[in-house]
Amino acid sequence: MTRNIPPGHSVIEEIKSRLDIVEIVGETVPLRRSGKNYIGFCPFHHNVRTPAFVVFPDTQTWRCFGACNTGGDVFQFVMKRDGLSFSEALRVLAERAGVPLTPKTPEMEARERERARLREALAAAALFYQHQLRQLPEAEPARAYLVARGLTPETIERFGLGYSPGAWHALLDYLSGRGFSIEEMQAAGLIVVREDGTAFDRFRGRLMIPIRDPQGHVIGFGARALSGEEPKYLNSPQTLLFDKSAVLFALDLARAEIRRTGVAVIVEGYFDAIMAHQAGFTNVVAALGTSLSEAQLRQLHRGLQRLVLALDADPAGMHAVLRGLASAREAFAETSLELGPRGLIRLSGQLGVDLRVLTLPEGMDPDELIRRDPQAWARAVETARPVIAFLLDYLAARFPMEDPKGKAAFVREVVPILAAIPDPVERDVYIQQAARMARLNERVLLEQVTSRRMEETERRLRKAPAPSLAPQRERGGGAEAEATLLVMLGLAPDLLPYLHVRFAELGLDPLSEEDFMDSTFRALFRHIAELGPVEEWPEEEGEPFLRAAWARLLERRRALLQGFDPEDERWAEETLRLALWVREQRLKELLTDLHALADSAPDWPQEEFMAKWQRLTEALNQIQRFRYRRAIPEDRLSTTER
Repeated sequence: MTRNIPPGHSVIEEIKSRLDIVEIVGETVPLRRSGKNYIGFCPFHHNVRTPAFVVFPDTQTWRCFGACNTGGDVFQFVMKRDGLSFSEALRVLAERAGVPLTPKTPEMEARERERARLREALAAAALFYQHQLRQLPEAEPARAYLVARGLTPETIERFGLGYSPGAWHALLDYLSGRGFSIEEMQAAGLIVVREDGTAFDRFRGRLMIPIRDPQGHVIGFGARALSGEEPKYLNSPQTLLFDKSAVLFALDLARAEIRRTGVAVIVEGYFDAIMAHQAGFTNVVAALGTSLSEAQLRQLHRGLQRLVLALDADPAGMHAVLRGLASAREAFAETSLELGPRGLIRLSGQLGVDLRVLTLPEGMDPDELIRRDPQAWARAVETARPVIAFLLDYLAARFPMEDPKGKAAFVREVVPILAAIPDPVERDVYIQQAARMARLNERVLLEQVTSRRMEETERRLRKAPAPSLAPQRERGGGAEAEATLLVMLGLAPDLLPYLHVRFAELGLDPLSEEDFMDSTFRALFRHIAELGPVEEWPEEEGEPFLRAAWARLLERRRALLQGFDPEDERWAEETLRLALWVREQRLKELLTDLHALADSAPDWPQEEFMAKWQRLTEALNQIQRFRYRRAIPEDRLSTTER
């Protein structure tokens, strides 16, 4: 039964208040009561020796103290257990709790019905094409082509490959007989309507490749010519469901492996991706053309640790790599530098994404290399070069190093690249490498890079007034500190890589959603980290209540953060101070939970307990020593009410 949400409750709070985490976890994890808590074996990693998974009814949270070393509330558990996004878990748990989400307007419902109808038409067309490939005599050239490409029947079935008959009305007649109107078929991109109102099939006599969205719904088609017609590949037109620049082919089949490994490989062509999957490399997706877009790359961002661009070795492929890198910079919210190599470098550290470039043997594409030697492909992906090394080599090849003017041009190009590298050790390594390439004294290049960084720092300091933050004592506890930090990161997601570097210098894990206690804040942090500023979120991402929660946070901290400028190093330092305070509170909470585990499971191995205790206390001590040295106030940024 659906009930209204009491005043003052958020959607998440209301859902959690109506559900019992012990009941939900207990559906898949055998639990036994120990004191006031429940313990069991973690469902997310293999362990049959010692139960280290604890559910805390008082706080409605859970934590694995074993190999996972993670935890959260009922939302995090369902997301991890079922492989759901936050929005998906929200819908599942809201329905279970009887909590209504934002009601849909009549316009929204009509649009949903239209999208559902187009999906039905496209699914029916895909089945029609698959049947024609199997049964139609005229489809023999298509069948022979697939055999020549080395595709197995299982792969053909898995990717739903088909054939469009050469007749002008074959699909139109088929779909009309199943109740679809001319308008619906046209809106789905399946037919073409002439000015006089007559219509015909868009795809005729071609090998059909269904293009699916990340959920596996057919949204369009790629159609390959079989008899030398032009164009060789004909894609669906842009529709309500299909936008070529926003789709990654095979992402629906690659999502699980990308999530499992944290690695995604982008290739150019349909058959590059299909052959990779057939060979067992199921983390490969294809761009529909050589130019990667921001929308395509954003789809990969969730859980991504390494992104490998695998494009052709010819000059066009090299330029495509650079275009892809530029798009990647845009997708991961790096907007302070212009397009081109100078604007690409910080991406390697942006939100933990390690960007690499795979160059193929001359004259080969991924499909050919995989068919010839699958292990060579695996080695090529594993040894893909960091983007900075790739760019240095690319630029070195453009300029004649034996000519002083060529050296000077090379230096002009690489100095902004080197100055943009945030990590000082990495920057020093690449300065040495660039100096060797140009056969220059390293000091010359170091001076130019240092001068460039100083100029950029001075420019940022002149741009805005110094931070003016009220030094009152904390009035709202950890939630207020979390809220202020979240607003700063939401206004400037590029501060995240800075925090990652500074945390690493202290031997700390990167800031993550687990540092936030509030479920809404966790969801907002995850969306900001994955999608960038809230105003740039795609329409389908983020439930309305998340956008509303962000608007409330921003409004209530606007005065506190007046003059906020993420490019001002003083503001960056303030963000670091607050992030360390939030992490310190989290570590204290973990130590409390660890004590609870020791009380609930007295048979837990003492050496394992002491090792975890030592790791947590060392991290806590490191933060406190740093704060003491820098005289960091505990609550400087957390003074306004929520």
